[in-house]
Amino acid sequence: MNNTSAADVRLNPDARVKLRTIGAEQNPLLIIDDVLEDPEAMVDAAVNASWAPPNGTFYPGVNADLPVGYLRTLLPVLKPSFERAFGLRQDQALIAYGFYALATWGFERFQPLQRIPHFDQPNPMSLAMVHYLCRNQPGGTAFFRHRLSGYESIDNRRRDGYMQAVAQEIDRDGERLTGFAGPDTPNYEMIDSVELRFNRLVIYRSNVLHCALFDGTALSDDPRTGRLTANSFFSPKG
Repeated sequence: MNNTSAADVRLNPDARVKLRTIGAEQNPLLIIDDVLEDPEAMVDAAVNASWAPPNGTFYPGVNADLPVGYLRTLLPVLKPSFERAFGLRQDQALIAYGFYALATWGFERFQPLQRIPHFDQPNPMSLAMVHYLCRNQPGGTAFFRHRLSGYESIDNRRRDGYMQAVAQEIDRDGERLTGFAGPDTPNYEMIDSVELRFNRLVIYRSNVLHCALFDGTALSDDPRTGRLTANSFFSPKG
């Protein structure tokens, strides 16, 4: 377990917050730049973390525990923004968890479902957050529309039909999935993207269709030089 304390995770009072919407469905997208006063402390903690293959995630690389103070510090400050941007109730308790992520897989290891956009879970009140902790890496995070259905997000009503359509498309077009998910992915239209910037937070509903833009990523198992992020998720409690 990473033992970095809450005191080591300090919010920047000059962080810049921007809210915009994605696509025709107008799903909220919250971007916070320069969120931590000392982001290098998060990188240092990652260097000293215990890394392992993903456990219960499809992340194409390795994961490690986040510093214990990270989400404890961020969530109370971010929750009012979550309420305004995503319509969460003020009295809604959230369950938060997350992990460091370091991209180490070459494209040849990606399975078909990892070569197309995805959603994390179908509850529109659940949120996903990516904290970029790397420099000199291309890409970022992109958002998509499924061409056949027109869906930009997947809830419980859409899920079964969407997954059936995806299975059929992979059977039909699997040989065309010759690159990382991105603007040229068959059967999807990229409708928005956020550039990767050091110490930037990107927060969106967990059910929107999205992917990390891995094309051109410099793969490394060194947190100081690789594509290091902190990936976090927030779900309503009860």
